[in-house]
Amino acid sequence: MAQLKRFGFGLQALIVLAIHPDEQLSSSEMADQIRCEPTALRKILSQLREADIIEVRQGRAGGYQLARRPDQITLMQIYAALHDEEPIWDRMLDTTGDHLFGQKVNHAFQQLMGDINTQVTRILGTYTLASLIE
Repeated sequence: MAQLKRFGFGLQALIVLAIHPDEQLSSSEMADQIRCEPTALRKILSQLREADIIEVRQGRAGGYQLARRPDQITLMQIYAALHDEEPIWDRMLDTTGDHLFGQKVNHAFQQLMGDINTQVTRILGTYTLASLIE
């Protein structure tokens, strides 16, 4: 669940940056606008910077801004940058056991999870940051 919150706050922070393209915003300014704890937002912004989605300038006049135009940033790129845990649906495997029935169900669950991951990747790849702003 934490990864979905990071994704949600990360998307909101990027939307704020996208609607202020000529400004460099501080993490505190963004945190105030999206109602997120500034320390948590800085961790999210750090991951987005490592993925070259945003740029940061240090110093008094510094701040954050997008590294590319909003139409060049897919939601899948954002999700991948902030995603460091297994998808929540993968926990279904924890319910299967080593017994014969559990092994059969495990195989079916793995197929289902593969299909879910494929669809999530496909859908998030069709949206851009710009499409959320429109």
